[in-house]
Amino acid sequence: MKHKYYFLLFMLAMILPAAGYAQGRATTIDTLVVDLWPDYDRASVLVLLTGTLSADTKLPATVIFPVPATAQLNAVARIDSSDGVMKDDILSGPASSGFRFTTPDLRFRVEYYLPYVVNNNRRTFNFTWFADLSVNSFQLKVQKPISASFLAVEPAAVNVSKGQDGFTYYAFPAQAVPAGQSFSVDVDYTMATAQLSAASLAPPVTGAQKPGIPATPNITSGNKGIITAAIVSSIFLTIVFVWRIVTRRGASNRSVTQDAKAQKQSHTKFCRDCGDPLDKDDRFCRNCGIDL
Repeated sequence: MKHKYYFLLFMLAMILPAAGYAQGRATTIDTLVVDLWPDYDRASVLVLLTGTLSADTKLPATVIFPVPATAQLNAVARIDSSDGVMKDDILSGPASSGFRFTTPDLRFRVEYYLPYVVNNNRRTFNFTWFADLSVNSFQLKVQKPISASFLAVEPAAVNVSKGQDGFTYYAFPAQAVPAGQSFSVDVDYTMATAQLSAASLAPPVTGAQKPGIPATPNITSGNKGIITAAIVSSIFLTIVFVWRIVTRRGASNRSVTQDAKAQKQSHTKFCRDCGDPLDKDDRFCRNCGIDL
């Protein structure tokens, strides 16, 4: 009996970790490109974060990403390694320290809108990166709105240049940002008009991909629920199957043991001459023939 329970406990110990923690948690991002597009297609700051996990990351990998509480999530997607296309078919949801998603690819994209402070025609905002993830190469660029007459960043950008798309970019050099350390930039600019950049120009051709499809948390939650239900059902069926096998073997062993005991107990006496077992109605020993 004890062996049966030990076996079931062993099976549970093997199945449950595989169901709940098949994916590992990523601890390092190899490269992270952060694009800040204020007043691009909405009166806020569009934040585009395009990352690549380190090559030794075990996939699928769970990433806990810092997203400000005031932000409005726009997209969470993986970048397919086979065709380079963004696909928002990954599991994602809120986490205690930001936002959690699980990706089967090394590259990913997170997008959200960050509100800014308005004072007449002046706009100000702050972007801060702070995470438990180490980033080997952190790169940040600020796109100057097409209608902005003035823009300043603090700390000062090393490179200010105009791209082929007509936008002016304020770029910071790539640097490492270890886990637990932060990178912060303050942006201050003045809008000559309220016209958004996307309304006046074609979508810019930059190093970053275009903004993705808005996140669909209901569909994501549904997929997650279906997968979770399938895992739980598989675990339950496996336990029932193993239990029935072990129970049948135990019942068979008990039946054989009880039959042997019953057969032994049916012999109430033994021959006084040869010791052979006798039935209670025997008048002669079936072995030696002595008169009983």
